[in-house]
Amino acid sequence: MPLHGAYYQDVIPFSSRYYDKGKFGRLFPSLPPFAPDTSKVRTALLEIGEKGGIMDAGDDLTLPPQDHITSLPAQVHNPNSPVMTAGMTFLGQFIDHDITFDPTSSLERQIDPELVENFRTPSLGLDNVYGSGHNASPHLFDTRDSLGGIKFLLEPLGVTGKDGVQKFDVPRNTCNTALIGDPRNDENLMVSGLQIIFLRFHNKLIDRLHADKPTKSPSQLYTEAQQLVRWHYQWIILHEFLPLLCGEEVVNDVLNNGRRFYHWHNEPFIPVEFSVAAYRFGHSQIRPSYRANFG
Repeated sequence: MPLHGAYYQDVIPFSSRYYDKGKFGRLFPSLPPFAPDTSKVRTALLEIGEKGGIMDAGDDLTLPPQDHITSLPAQVHNPNSPVMTAGMTFLGQFIDHDITFDPTSSLERQIDPELVENFRTPSLGLDNVYGSGHNASPHLFDTRDSLGGIKFLLEPLGVTGKDGVQKFDVPRNTCNTALIGDPRNDENLMVSGLQIIFLRFHNKLIDRLHADKPTKSPSQLYTEAQQLVRWHYQWIILHEFLPLLCGEEVVNDVLNNGRRFYHWHNEPFIPVEFSVAAYRFGHSQIRPSYRANFG
């Protein structure tokens, strides 16, 4: 199963200008392809990523990974971005998992690619954290809690950091599979850490809201905490992530003047030009190595 809303080779999404909720669609349905899908074009694309090609940063891969972080001479051809922090790259991956997910089989795609569903919504609602909610996804929540299963499960690691704070992992079953709203959020240490942050933030809000409003029902507490978590997440995207990614000028232009090309018929959809092409530029932001702070 491909990740990040990718389509299998040779399966082309439908070209209709109008889309139903839950489907992928096209932003420019009438736009001709940049080049025909030929073996020559595919070979040329593969050559772009070859060693010594235009995408090769020229790093000395014989050096230990930590040297690519701490040694300035090792970063001559691949310096750190002065504006985009390492964490923002993985926030971008986290956002991708929130707005696109296509688990359909290759057989279904080949039979009728127009029925390909996006099992996420483009509303930045943290589907990858909340799943289908505490009622429909009870395995994500701690039903032993006195509030009846509105706080997320977390796995204590039995250690504390330098700040004295208890360390946690995402909950896992006996096969070490993460019990979270989206399995892709356990792909690497960084995105897994982001998942834990949102789980803990939700739980903290539940405790605070319950202390401030003890007469509210568990369902009301859950709904209010979920809304607050989503608002904080959306604020970060609008005021921090997008300005770094696109530039303040572009973000302000869209906010002040509206969209020019993106339109929908019933409800917002994810264009394949975005999910399979444009947003994948984030892969180019990955650095040769990262230093994780386990303290």
